[in-house]
Amino acid sequence: MKKISVSLFILVSLWSFGQEKEIKDAFNALEKGNKTQAESLIQQVEPTVSSNISGINPDVYAKYLYVKGNSLLEQGKTLESAKIFSKLALYEKGPIYSLKNKNTKEKAFVLTKEEAEKLKSEGFTGLKETKSGTNYIQKIIPILEQKRQELSGRATSEYNAKQFSKAADDFLESFYLTQAAGNADEVFKYYAAISYHAANNNKKALELYLELLNEGYTGKTTTYTALQNGKRVGLSEEQYNLFKSAPNSGFSDFKKEESPSVEADLYNYAISLLVADKRYNEAMTLAEKGLKKFPNDTNLNSQIGELYYQTGQTNKYIAKLREAIVKKPYDYISYYNLGVLYSKDPKAAELAKEYYNKTILIKPDYPAAYLNLAALLLAPDKEIVEKMKALGSSRADQEKYDALVEKRKAMFKQALPYMEKAYSYDQKDKGIIQALIEAYRVLQMKDKMEEMKKAESAL
Repeated sequence: MKKISVSLFILVSLWSFGQEKEIKDAFNALEKGNKTQAESLIQQVEPTVSSNISGINPDVYAKYLYVKGNSLLEQGKTLESAKIFSKLALYEKGPIYSLKNKNTKEKAFVLTKEEAEKLKSEGFTGLKETKSGTNYIQKIIPILEQKRQELSGRATSEYNAKQFSKAADDFLESFYLTQAAGNADEVFKYYAAISYHAANNNKKALELYLELLNEGYTGKTTTYTALQNGKRVGLSEEQYNLFKSAPNSGFSDFKKEESPSVEADLYNYAISLLVADKRYNEAMTLAEKGLKKFPNDTNLNSQIGELYYQTGQTNKYIAKLREAIVKKPYDYISYYNLGVLYSKDPKAAELAKEYYNKTILIKPDYPAAYLNLAALLLAPDKEIVEKMKALGSSRADQEKYDALVEKRKAMFKQALPYMEKAYSYDQKDKGIIQALIEAYRVLQMKDKMEEMKKAESAL
């Protein structure tokens, strides 16, 4: 038995030696500009590398990743190459954990302590931290950045042309390229998620939204600008502080601006996709987590109310909201949520109206309450439109049609002040703007409708 073990060890050692030689040959071929030979050699060794990564010396594995990434880049497979280069950047940064099998003396190299602990349980000892000693990623960074600029520019054009699926792929590739260069810019992952969502690729969009939430992405950025010769120019933080403190810098009117956080939006988008997939329990967990961070977010509060409704826990939620009001009589969010819940039952419309009015009484500048009051007044609209569509072209039907048109106008005229009030408090809400566009269209207020269309385009 001992003889067989030794023979196997010799075979493994010979196999590893041959494998490493091919990787080194591929690396040398690439360095000499023979890309075809490098690609051929790396393809030959790839299956064995995949099954024995931990058995390859770090400097050799770094060579493998470098050649593999270049090979994929040469084939135009930017996303795959970016992922490989990301691995290379991580591998070269280290630390790498080195262990040795106490029986076979076989060495193993892994990137995480979890993997190292697993190997220790399998008979490996002598845990040490080491590094690959290579810096191949620096050789590829200029190429990666050039590719990133090309891809992100193309993705923006594709998004503006409503080619959302293509834009999503290109934004995601851009993210991996920044990650590979050691400076991961998650704004590209965010753009990719939004684009996949717009392309109705809900599975991929949800995956990215959840990743961004788990990574703590907020999207908040700070921009620094100042006037130079009458023109506003961008500055780095260092330049901003330097020029602002210098009396004769040639700059004036310094501005430091922060973009708003998109974290609450990420929660809302992810929850909506989970709900669409009927994964209500997961959606509920995420909504509750989001509300702890953003207790006053209108959309999150509406979503959690909908989730209680979908899971048959409406009464439980109502009791919870009423309890909150007893503790805090001026809790306008709880009043608003009660309005949302009761608005789902046509028979409880008056009660919903009462709660929305209480919300406004406490917080007069709460746009969602005004918009929902308008929605209560417009509740019969769907039925009216269906009746209009069902009518024929006879004189009798035309008279019925005209009567329904007038009924619709009267209804929208009654709801319009609430919509306009909502808009006066929030001129960036797409839902409010779209509601106003429809109201102005029905009421034939063309100038106002065009004004709202311009506001929508400017978002």
